[in-house]
Amino acid sequence: MKSDEWRELLQKRFVLFSVEGTAEAEIMQSLISHDALVVPKNRLVSDFDYPERFYTRTRKAKDIASRYFRTNYCTDGAEGLTIARITDTPTAKFELPRTARDLAAVLSFYTKPEIEMLAIHREGAYRDWLKASAKDRSLRPSEFCKSIGLRSIKEADFLRVYWGDIDELISAIKQYAANARRGSDELLLVDLLR
Repeated sequence: MKSDEWRELLQKRFVLFSVEGTAEAEIMQSLISHDALVVPKNRLVSDFDYPERFYTRTRKAKDIASRYFRTNYCTDGAEGLTIARITDTPTAKFELPRTARDLAAVLSFYTKPEIEMLAIHREGAYRDWLKASAKDRSLRPSEFCKSIGLRSIKEADFLRVYWGDIDELISAIKQYAANARRGSDELLLVDLLR
């Protein structure tokens, strides 16, 4: 998909962000509250269970379809709904039910191998991560973060403060994108930024 095609899916439609975990949720909350996304704020879909937040923790395609497809998203000049998934890996299966496939576009934004790669970049520890992960191929970024002093890297209260500085967050997202290996059709968080 060309960059202008996926950008149009984000800018000309309502967008529902589906996040994988606590870290993804806090990062998206910071990006949304600082108006750092290419998605217009008035086109963000609020969570079905928590209307004050503009992302959902619902991840299964059939659950999203049953909760969010009761609304007409072709209003106020919008051209429908885009589901923007924030996920670690491209292998996660996401297939809308047959009756809902024509009602929404789906985009996936990857943070492989884990979202904690952003913290590794923020801490300036990317080279140390490369060395450590070369020695121990099973080392996860979250475990590495704990080894460099970020013991609360999975806790919402810590993450809310840690990613509250939008400049630091955007810098980490851009650094991650500069170092990430991605396929020609893969999207990263950097692709969501203004």
